[in-house]
Amino acid sequence: MENDYSAAPALTQCIEGQPSIGRKQRILAAALSPILPGAGHWLLGDKRNAVIFLALFGVLGLCFWPLRVPKSFVGLVFLVWAVMLVCAVATWSALRVSSASSTRGPRWWLLFLMPLALMISFAHSKWLLRVAGFQIFDVPSTGMQPTVLNADRILIDLRQYRDAKPKPHDIVIFRKDGLFFIKRAVAVGGDRIESKDGALFVNGHRLEEPYVQHVGNPPPELLEFGPTQIRQGELFVVGDNRDVSRDSRLPDFGPVGEQNVVGKALYVLRSTSHRYGTDLR
Repeated sequence: MENDYSAAPALTQCIEGQPSIGRKQRILAAALSPILPGAGHWLLGDKRNAVIFLALFGVLGLCFWPLRVPKSFVGLVFLVWAVMLVCAVATWSALRVSSASSTRGPRWWLLFLMPLALMISFAHSKWLLRVAGFQIFDVPSTGMQPTVLNADRILIDLRQYRDAKPKPHDIVIFRKDGLFFIKRAVAVGGDRIESKDGALFVNGHRLEEPYVQHVGNPPPELLEFGPTQIRQGELFVVGDNRDVSRDSRLPDFGPVGEQNVVGKALYVLRSTSHRYGTDLR
């Protein structure tokens, strides 16, 4: 009986010396980490790193909103890479960083978990953009060439006109007849606009439009119209591809109400002409 009692402390000491967190828990923690950086470390009991990763993710969230850093292309690229890095490092750390209370997760699980972390990081960037008031828009027409090409992917600011009104030369996205259009505002409420031989005149002054493209043979109504007085709360919009754009110059299209404007075009995200990051002005 004395031998049985003397063996018990040794057995207890052996069990206490073993890691309390197994590989399965490590894998689960790594899988949780890109969903909410820091959650995996909290599951492992590593509260210090949990707070660090959660704080980093929170700071990046603040950069989306209310700081709205993605208003510039450089800001968006920085934030997308930063979110991706935080998610990837949190995943790797939760799986592979050793501690006294846990064993490392199997290295080969990184082949599955790292691509998952990258996909989730892109999903984070996408929903954070929407929360901050930005939206990705694919251009379906040639009416704004050469400024915006057909099939260009651009970023628009949905909050731009909440506290301000569109100004002349702004490139705006608006809804009309159930469809979305992208055009350039050239006149606002109270302006008087007319066209002479294809040149636009606003309040008697000819517009300088270096961005306009002419491809020839436009319908006569696109070359000569007006003068027309724009009512308050309306915009006169035209496409930069002036000879083919269907816009406010046509009587069946007409001016656009400011309440129908969805947002302002900021810059090109993707283009067949490799114009990534081009500001739209």
